Amino acid sequence: MNILSLIKSEMLLVYGELMRRKQVLFTYIAYPYIMTFFIIFVGSSVGSLENFEARVGSNPFLFFIAASFNFLVILGIVDDVLWSPIYDDNIGTLPYILSSNTSWFLRLLTIPIPRLVLTIILGFTSLVPLFTYLEGFEGLLTSLLIMGLAGLAGLLLSTFAVLIACSVSILMGESWRLLNIIRPLMMILLGVFYPRVFMPFAVRLISYLLPSSHVIDLMIYTLVGEGTPEILTVLTLFGAGTALAVMYGPLSYGSVKSLETKKLREGIKT
Repeated sequence: MNILSLIKSEMLLVYGELMRRKQVLFTYIAYPYIMTFFIIFVGSSVGSLENFEARVGSNPFLFFIAASFNFLVILGIVDDVLWSPIYDDNIGTLPYILSSNTSWFLRLLTIPIPRLVLTIILGFTSLVPLFTYLEGFEGLLTSLLIMGLAGLAGLLLSTFAVLIACSVSILMGESWRLLNIIRPLMMILLGVFYPRVFMPFAVRLISYLLPSSHVIDLMIYTLVGEGTPEILTVLTLFGAGTALAVMYGPLSYGSVKSLETKKLREGIKT
């Protein structure tokens, strides 16, 4: 099965399930708004919106709607890639998947594509309306830029790192426990809601190792700078994220192949 057939089958599976459970689709649409207003409601009880804007340099409504959208995009990929192999392993279908003619590594790379496409489309129900309402045409352009960067952060720069974490956790035999720790830590270290510049130095060093954190930083510069960042900033952050993603590619492939070999040796358990 080629990659286009894999993507088509994944899309039919994901979108068919969404059409069957329309409340999930409503949750996707409402999530960025719910998350934004919840954070602002809690935050306003300990500090004013003006203080936030003075400290961070961005309108809090725009900052947190963008952060919530980024969170939704990356979380979809993290959940799809992390939990799919574990689910298949626990219900006993993983040996059959590994025995098929389709590359398991290629299949894992295509798993997040349908949800990524969906969340990017849903950006037109969250980012675009609010940015356009508050900042007009410039806000519209900024929202489209953020949607593009979110897709890049989610698909091109997250998948390899997530595959490594997934493979290692399954090989260690503590997949559920480890991933329940990795998942929230990853979202904190990416700097989605808490900008990396405010992190302690030791935590910031770990954040630098995550490819998507550099793209998230680029989005924050876009919000704070009220427009396109300087070309040097763009090239530096984009280059660092891409270099790390390329570096993680062979490592993720090797870890997946090691897991595949281990599971094939174990065979089907009854």
